[in-house]
Amino acid sequence: MRIAVDMLGGDYAPDELVRGVAQALIGGDFTAEELLLVGPQDIISAQLSELGVTESPEIIHTTDVIEGHEKPIEGMRSKPEASILKAVAACSEGLAGGIVAFGNTGAAVAASTIGLGLLPGVRRPGIAVTLVGANGKFVLLDAGANPIAKSEHLFHYALMGAAFSRDMHQHVNPNIGLLNIGGESSKGSPLLQDVYKLLADSDLNFIGNVEGNQLFSGTADVLVTDGFVGNMVLKVVEGFGERVIQVGHEQGYDHQMRDVVRQLLGVSDFSEAGGANLLGVNGVVLIGHGRSKASSVLPALEAVRADIKAGVNQHIVDSLQAHAQNS
Repeated sequence: MRIAVDMLGGDYAPDELVRGVAQALIGGDFTAEELLLVGPQDIISAQLSELGVTESPEIIHTTDVIEGHEKPIEGMRSKPEASILKAVAACSEGLAGGIVAFGNTGAAVAASTIGLGLLPGVRRPGIAVTLVGANGKFVLLDAGANPIAKSEHLFHYALMGAAFSRDMHQHVNPNIGLLNIGGESSKGSPLLQDVYKLLADSDLNFIGNVEGNQLFSGTADVLVTDGFVGNMVLKVVEGFGERVIQVGHEQGYDHQMRDVVRQLLGVSDFSEAGGANLLGVNGVVLIGHGRSKASSVLPALEAVRADIKAGVNQHIVDSLQAHAQNS
């Protein structure tokens, strides 16, 4: 099944994304038949040829893009030919089995939610980011899709995160933690107290509240929060990593500092991560960082392919159905 790539999303599109696709085709193990590119056909074809690609993937032509500063819904209404909308349409029509989208996160979330619909039982999608703690990979969600969440949404994030953790990180019975300001069940807002009870009464492997200073302790395999807090946490982590690398550069310890950040966060910078998975939509969608360059493309493609192969969405549906039957 092909993966659709929005070639106009992000600060360095399309040039860097074309370079990344070329690397995936020449240095990676992807073939032209596995990719579907969405963007300016003449530019993409010419650049791929210059980079030594002899067999180009199919290209869906468009020159419209929803810029990072545009409001998602307004951009979707004013630019019906936007690249993210065409990528989502290709997936909805069965021309592709997954999507890689760099750039306007809100537009990618809105377009995917409206164009693909939600999985049965899901009320809101959530962005799942993989980080690395003391015990290996863990998932933080939601990282920005749903800033004003209800208790049901957060509970569904726990179910979705657990399925994702089992499939993608090989955690047989993932530990589920609720990001909060204290360990006691009475801590936090009424919302978090309600979610705590839902998780405690479920058959999930709920370990209780997890405080911010325990984020990388390895306590939880899945860390649940609303999109506002999750996005703030992610930006702090990202900014800290970039600051460490900057100081290393200033002091002449570039490689050492990058290695330190790899140990702490799992990657030396966002370009190595590929992106974050949008869980809950009826399709496989990976949202990359807007500042991503060519090196982000292959990891993003590999992540989408692994998600499709593992059948994460079906396992999310199974988990939601099992919960509905037991409640």
